[in-house]
Amino acid sequence: MNILKGILTDLRQRRLWIVAAALVVALVAIPVLLSKKASSTPVAALPSTGAPASLSTGGPAVTVEGTPSQSHLSGKGRNPFTPQTASGNASNNPSTGSTAGATAGAIGAVGSAAGGATGAIGAGTGTGSTGGASPSVSSPPAATGPVTTSPSPSPSPSPSPGPAPQPQPAGLRDTQAYRVALSITNASGGLNRIDPLERLSVVPSQSDPMLVELGVLKGGHRVLFAVQPGTVVRGPGSCTPGPIDCEVLSLATNQVENVSERVPSGTNSVAQFAVTAIGVDNYASVAAASKARRQASAAGSKLLDNSTLNTLSLFQYQPSIGAVLDLRNLTVGGN
Repeated sequence: MNILKGILTDLRQRRLWIVAAALVVALVAIPVLLSKKASSTPVAALPSTGAPASLSTGGPAVTVEGTPSQSHLSGKGRNPFTPQTASGNASNNPSTGSTAGATAGAIGAVGSAAGGATGAIGAGTGTGSTGGASPSVSSPPAATGPVTTSPSPSPSPSPSPGPAPQPQPAGLRDTQAYRVALSITNASGGLNRIDPLERLSVVPSQSDPMLVELGVLKGGHRVLFAVQPGTVVRGPGSCTPGPIDCEVLSLATNQVENVSERVPSGTNSVAQFAVTAIGVDNYASVAAASKARRQASAAGSKLLDNSTLNTLSLFQYQPSIGAVLDLRNLTVGGN
């Protein structure tokens, strides 16, 4: 007490007691004013964004408040996790739907932190990933309706006076014979189709003999023609012995060949022709098939009997196989 008295006496003598009183008042008033200002300042609301809140992999710190806060909302309370009916959905009560989404989102965040993995809180859905699994993105479901495809246009078949020959096999059976179809241009600019083409037929006609059809080469992929003297052929076909002095012409299907005749001034184009199909005909018996294989044009047979073409001896027709053998490919002692 003596010390306090001495201080007061000293302040009074020096006339500083007014300053001391002001300091005492300030020490009491400032804390009171600060506490009132802090309680009256509103807390700034966080901006609401549509993007989902991300959680760190280390796990966020979660604070759980033990004392429930008092609610000043009016109306009946509702469990936000119970399903809503059509009359009381989130669109009719936006505040309730937002509260439910936020609460469920918080639970998803707690589950993600407990699992120790990265979780994602969907905006307004309140779902979170648990168990350390990475968030997955679901692809849209595939269409379940019928798929309509436009049919590709089919090529128009060319008109044929008879039934189309069947695709040829690698070799004939005993009850089969080859069938050849040929198309050739005529003097009037049209196209003549010959189906079937009889073996040893004269092309383009008996009155103008330029080629003689020898038959189908063994294997069923080419047709051979004997080129008569004075005839010139040009095109993708193979010639024996060569293109200049062609005596036997070999043609595959759809190879277009030009045939001309020699004249004193050069060559005169006569027609264009192509083998359009090589197929087979089936017969009821071996005898019927053998008879069909031996059929041949008398006009063509007569021309070949008087022919001077040396290359003809290398190509011989065998009725037993119904095809022409290329003797150049035979080896001594071979089959």
